[in-house]
Amino acid sequence: MIYFIVMWSILFILSWMVGIAIIIRLRADCFDRTGDRLIAALWLGIVLLANGLLLISLGLPLSPVVGLAIAIGVSLLLLSWSPVRAEIQSLWTATSLPVMAMVISCSLLAAVYMTSQVTWFDTGLNHIGATRWLSEYGSVPRLALLIDNLGFTSSWFALAAPFSVKSIAPRISAMVNGFVFLIFICHGLLALWYWWVGKARIADKFMLIFLGLVLPALLFTPFMSTVLVSSSPDIPVIFLTGIMAWSILTLVNRPDVEKTNLNSRWDASLIPLLLALGAVSIKLSALPLLPIAFLFYWQRHFLDVRRLLIGSGLSILLLSPLMIVSVMTSGCPFYPSSALCMDVHWRVSTEVASRAIEIIRIWDHNFGDVPPGANRFFLQFWEWLKFARFNVVMLLLLVMSALVMVPTFRAANKQRVYGTPWLFGCSFIGMIFILIRAPMIRFGLGYFVMVPAVATAVLGTAYLAKYHWQLPQYFSRGTIYRPLSKSVFVGVGLMAALIIFQPDIQSRLFLPPAMPTNKIEPRQSNDVRFVTPVSDDSVKCWAAPIPCTPYGNLSIRLRDPSQGIKAGFLPGEVSP
Repeated sequence: MIYFIVMWSILFILSWMVGIAIIIRLRADCFDRTGDRLIAALWLGIVLLANGLLLISLGLPLSPVVGLAIAIGVSLLLLSWSPVRAEIQSLWTATSLPVMAMVISCSLLAAVYMTSQVTWFDTGLNHIGATRWLSEYGSVPRLALLIDNLGFTSSWFALAAPFSVKSIAPRISAMVNGFVFLIFICHGLLALWYWWVGKARIADKFMLIFLGLVLPALLFTPFMSTVLVSSSPDIPVIFLTGIMAWSILTLVNRPDVEKTNLNSRWDASLIPLLLALGAVSIKLSALPLLPIAFLFYWQRHFLDVRRLLIGSGLSILLLSPLMIVSVMTSGCPFYPSSALCMDVHWRVSTEVASRAIEIIRIWDHNFGDVPPGANRFFLQFWEWLKFARFNVVMLLLLVMSALVMVPTFRAANKQRVYGTPWLFGCSFIGMIFILIRAPMIRFGLGYFVMVPAVATAVLGTAYLAKYHWQLPQYFSRGTIYRPLSKSVFVGVGLMAALIIFQPDIQSRLFLPPAMPTNKIEPRQSNDVRFVTPVSDDSVKCWAAPIPCTPYGNLSIRLRDPSQGIKAGFLPGEVSP
């Protein structure tokens, strides 16, 4: 836990400094409150750091030493800019002991939860392997020849790579997911505080309800809780789906929105686009965010060709690391999609890519053959509903979203709440995309709860206003501030006691337990030495030495024997 908290502190400082520089440059005055500014800066910093590290991996391994050098260099550069120093002073002035105690409490709780043993299947299959390759060698050409799952490129693994010290890498793969989980919880508590003291805006209400719908699914269901405590990029994409929607609501619903800088081509309306591009670079399941964010930016001045070019150029620039690394590893810029694949001899075969897509889609390989005369669509749809209980939940959320959309839109117009059509569009495009391409809740939870969250915020506000409901005077800020502050300090003390006296927690006070292991045996193909798991669970390498592949009869060779595995691989039948 101590390792997680220390690394979270470093990541907090660095990502906030990067993000706040962007907010200053874009003059994003819509984030006028300290808390909103902090949250927006953190998420912007996270996605930009991840993307930047993925780009750097093309030339350097993302080792802890390289990561430390980047952190120091970026920090010194940003500290030399006086507006950033002024923001630091402003944030420090706004910080109080109760706030610090609350952050410490949340950090302890998140660390206790996120230091459970990582058991998620995909982490053992390719997540931990991809992170370690980036940390030790950077982006390696033709890596998907070793195992096709390593062709799935994600900036999330690049963000985790500098923190993955080789000796403890099997214990810390959930660190970056834990960081965004902590930010997500703190954002929810901030929104709750604004609501409690009567200062909540529609964006705060939406975010609190979004968290209230997402958090139980992540914490209290065995499937999603296993995904959460891992390095899965599905988790940040779920959070970023809500954050992008929150940023749109914040931007268009500020009380003095007419004063917000939206006339320049480099303005606050770029922030949702930056968040969407960052999410896509993390995982392609975030693609539905991109057209909504792009149109949101462009529609400010719809006939402005320069604005269109800026949005397009920025999209190409920020997606370039993903596409370049993906082409290097698999031959396809958006693997496993065959779109824009290059005709090169080391490209992952069409059959392998198609099989990877089928596994994600599940429609064509999980439900058996369709009997003669049966309706294929309805039969597969019925089998899909029976496949997992979460699938029924997805269908119910889709139906609910369709039913509440019109009443929500009307109520939003009456309350002068702007931006809901953008959220409706994002949600429905996302839900349809997920149902067609990857019908599993872990890929699209954020899309499915977006409309229910905004509908509850808008319609709930209308209902409370109709009946003139408000908190009793006893719960006003002045009345509860002191006892709430004391209770927070007491809570921190209880957390400390819990950590000290619980044997299970004591065992992971410094580091989480190691992930599972498999028995391995050495193999060789031409001039490539590798290991392969040989236990009953022989698909996953977990933290086995790299190179590791479950394919014992693999036929590959070194691309450049003088440089070893860092230069990449070639098919076995092709001369280097």
